[in-house]
Amino acid sequence: MTVKARTLVKLAGSLLVLGGAGFLVVTSPWTWSAVNGSRELPALEGADLENGRTVFLASDCATCHASPDAEDETHLGGGRSLDTAFGIFHMPNISPDEETGIGSWTLAEFDRALREGVGPEGVMPDGQNLYPAFPYTSYQRLTGEDSRDLYAYLMSLPAVRSDVPDHELKFPYNLRRGVGIWRLAFLDGDALTPGEVPDGVDPDVYHRGEYLVEGAGHCAECHSPRGLMGEVIADKRYGGGPNPEGTGWFPNISPDQTGIGYWSTARIANYLHTGKNPIGRMADGDMAEVVANTSQLPFSDVQAMAVYLKSVPPVENRAPGQPAPNYADHVVMLDQAVGKAPQLPVSAASAIAAGDSATVVETKDVWLGADMVATENQPDGKILGGAAAEVTARDGDKVQLTLRGWQMEDAPTVLYQAKGQRVMMAVFDDAAAAAVTRGAPEVAAATGQSWVPAEIALWSDAGGMNTDRGAVWAYGQDTFQTACAACHVLPQKTHFTANQWIGTLKAMRRFTSFSDDQYRLILAYLQNHSKDLNVSKETVQ
Repeated sequence: MTVKARTLVKLAGSLLVLGGAGFLVVTSPWTWSAVNGSRELPALEGADLENGRTVFLASDCATCHASPDAEDETHLGGGRSLDTAFGIFHMPNISPDEETGIGSWTLAEFDRALREGVGPEGVMPDGQNLYPAFPYTSYQRLTGEDSRDLYAYLMSLPAVRSDVPDHELKFPYNLRRGVGIWRLAFLDGDALTPGEVPDGVDPDVYHRGEYLVEGAGHCAECHSPRGLMGEVIADKRYGGGPNPEGTGWFPNISPDQTGIGYWSTARIANYLHTGKNPIGRMADGDMAEVVANTSQLPFSDVQAMAVYLKSVPPVENRAPGQPAPNYADHVVMLDQAVGKAPQLPVSAASAIAAGDSATVVETKDVWLGADMVATENQPDGKILGGAAAEVTARDGDKVQLTLRGWQMEDAPTVLYQAKGQRVMMAVFDDAAAAAVTRGAPEVAAATGQSWVPAEIALWSDAGGMNTDRGAVWAYGQDTFQTACAACHVLPQKTHFTANQWIGTLKAMRRFTSFSDDQYRLILAYLQNHSKDLNVSKETVQ
């Protein structure tokens, strides 16, 4: 090797050594500490366990760290997984178990993890950088007293022995040391600086809410869009964004019309306390777990959080599919949606057999004789979506359907599901009406009307039905909840009477793109789950 070549090799080696040393220095937790200084941490003696529990609830610790199969939220064995664009994070055991949890950690080590994002483990003596899936960017705002009290409370909980696997992250995110660069860029290490109090707002309430929302509650961590490095985008804070799994959207919780601008302070507080939003929908998914914690906080705390959230800068950021807000002083009609035909819950026609109980999904033409089905003969009636029938015979692709219900004594062309209820099952022409077998009249106590039990057997094709009545109700419920419930609150399944729904859905026809059969299934679901059809006694027809 020539002298020049040896020189180049030495130079390259020196650069590699210097580069490696520089990387270790830049990514070292000690470097971050040197830049940002230390925070006050009071002694463990005198810790307030009751306040520690409040911090535990406000910080939503159990949502991530509770053992998946444990009924007790204080069993913090970890094990929950979060599948993100960076890879899979496995939530660690933070119970006081000394071998698999944090039972061997000192208060100082715990505080460093909580407020600086550095754990005591690691190959290097300077500690282990923690991934910001753990929201220490918010927890850094906690006071030393709250950090101490939280530590004391966690150490008072049951020790859970549970080995949690290492994170399964993609390259280069699996290089944990590199998180040190992220911490230098996005972790300022500052305590919470109280903001300016809006006019007319109690300063103590505002600052308490500010502390809970920005610190322990870490609300911005979920309800904000993130940049390429996973950092919260400052000017869109609280504006909502995609969830880490890429399967949904965390809503905008800023006081903008694309967020919760129409929610009153009282409604926000009530939501955090009960999980019920202003239109009667209950919190679900991750937010249901959050509410399970906030509902245990003092009501004064959730009120304070609500006051603060109503005061953060509004962010205009519509969720996917959300219509633009109407800022005009007149009604603006939404464009008509044109989509594919709905996927209705039907069983395969070949699966419909004699002896089955079936629910009609697609409104069906019916005839008195099998030889008249699908011919030029006019149908003798229709069976409406949601009607229950018994399959009493099958002939090739034709089936005989027997209907049993009630008729008003003076209205023989309509068959209803229940005595005294206008829950329609079928309509008949004169010939079919004459073929109905009718029993002795009975008087409905609620209305004084005379009703007769009725039965008829009619023929149709084997399509458009479902042998699982529960699946039909599930479809009606889901369709109602994802569309109608945006305006029409259904606080409980048994709140309304069956007859209240008559005609209501058709009045909304010009505002929606539902098919007739979808309307029928929604209506049938609502009627059959109304309080006067005895849902509470599990006798839904």
